[in-house]
Amino acid sequence: MNKRTSDTVRLSPENLDEIRASVDWQALFTGLGLRKAEQKSKLGDWWAWSPFHDEKTPSFHMAAGGVWYDFSIGEGGGPIELVQRLEGGNCYEAGRAILERGWAHASVDLSAPVTRQRDTVRRGVTKAVTAVTETETPENDPIRQDLLKLCQYHDLLAERGVSEETCDRLGIGYLPQGRSPLKGRIVFQVRDARVTKQSEGAREPVILSHLGRSVDGSEPKYLFYQGFHKSAELHAQEQVWLDPEAAAQIEATKAINLTEGPFDVAMAFEAGLRNVVGSFGASLSVTQARKLRDMADAFGAETIRIVYDRDQAGQDGAAKAVELIEAQGLSATVFDWDAPVTRGQRGDVFIPAEVQDLADMSSKQIQWLRQRGLL
Repeated sequence: MNKRTSDTVRLSPENLDEIRASVDWQALFTGLGLRKAEQKSKLGDWWAWSPFHDEKTPSFHMAAGGVWYDFSIGEGGGPIELVQRLEGGNCYEAGRAILERGWAHASVDLSAPVTRQRDTVRRGVTKAVTAVTETETPENDPIRQDLLKLCQYHDLLAERGVSEETCDRLGIGYLPQGRSPLKGRIVFQVRDARVTKQSEGAREPVILSHLGRSVDGSEPKYLFYQGFHKSAELHAQEQVWLDPEAAAQIEATKAINLTEGPFDVAMAFEAGLRNVVGSFGASLSVTQARKLRDMADAFGAETIRIVYDRDQAGQDGAAKAVELIEAQGLSATVFDWDAPVTRGQRGDVFIPAEVQDLADMSSKQIQWLRQRGLL
């Protein structure tokens, strides 16, 4: 690998993470001249003869994310490590080679040298433009990487009451190994349903990103890939567009439920609630409000039921969300955590104080609230 001059744009560790997250592993495989063993390979699981020495039986394996292992030499890694191993150089030179050949993308301009001074000016301009156009959120492009192929079910999911069936439906799993920064976290796949060139006018699911939730209390609790605009998406939005059961529930209730986090959505699904999406926190954006309106127009919803967390941040966020939703011509209601939910011989019954969000509820509690038209 040729050494780069000192005035060339330098990649950062964050850029390397972006490369690992966005790599087109099949293009990488082909571009590096690996000889595919067709009879042994399967969809999303390719085998080849080792590129490191001659052999009669294919021992080199590659899967989603460019994760590879060569059984003949007992070595493996990710796309950057493979380019390093084949072409030499450090990880940043390997990452640059991958970008220049179009096998991945990252938020860095390789077309010309960028000095620290110019970079500082660029950040200042970007900040100013963002302040002026804060109501507009850039659209996230689909990616090819599918981390779920490397994930497995985890005890934390079982403890929270999220079944394997719900994990399969929503794209949830624990990532035990690999080079991804989400390693050792519960991974939630972020998807949308979009019209593509191949879909002939119909919506089809596309992967936009992955986020990871810590399992040991480490910070940050939720980790997003750099460059992903969470305020442009609604978690489980593809379910609303593609699941007939979600459409039926919207038609029956004339409502869409809006909650905060991925675990809130997962518990709602576990209880059979399908007309629900999450806003990745207690801060609804204009772009997300417009997406809610598009869903409402498509399926006949009239009201957005906001079920944000019980804490002050959740309630403040809910109040602001009401304004944005009503500005879209929809009505909005906020779930009242302190209101009595039933009346019996022993008096009013309130939701216990230890229940702070939708994810804290059991499936029976959520179903009970659904039966009473509160969800």
